[in-house]
Amino acid sequence: MAIVPYEARIIVPIRERDEQFIQIQDLIDAKKKMLIDKQKKLRFISKQNIFLEAVKNDYAKYYDYIAQQKRDQIRALKVLDEYIKDLTLSGKLTKHNIEDAKEEQFKILNEVKSIKENLDSIIDNTTDVENILNKKKNKSH
Repeated sequence: MAIVPYEARIIVPIRERDEQFIQIQDLIDAKKKMLIDKQKKLRFISKQNIFLEAVKNDYAKYYDYIAQQKRDQIRALKVLDEYIKDLTLSGKLTKHNIEDAKEEQFKILNEVKSIKENLDSIIDNTTDVENILNKKKNKSH
């Protein structure tokens, strides 16, 4: 049985999680782009066809799903941030490990900020579509 240095036991799992979060973020970004593109197309089509209300509702549900994924991702990053704080404060890390942990913490906090901005963007786009459709509905009555 090989002895794994303490640093490798801490940093490697953090890097692996970081890579997983990056992959998840890439998937979410691709879905977001797809949804925004479809939302723009839906705006155009909905001007010509009021029967697309049901489709719009499906997209709204999907946006809610994406928003929930982003909230879950923020929650996971905050858990990871707390874990790094605990490691840093425990006194079990070397000076170099503490510096690495602080760097990882900084990356996590930036990622949380980015995710929150993306979530705000999704919510704003959804609100815009709902406002447009509500105005059309009020004009037709």
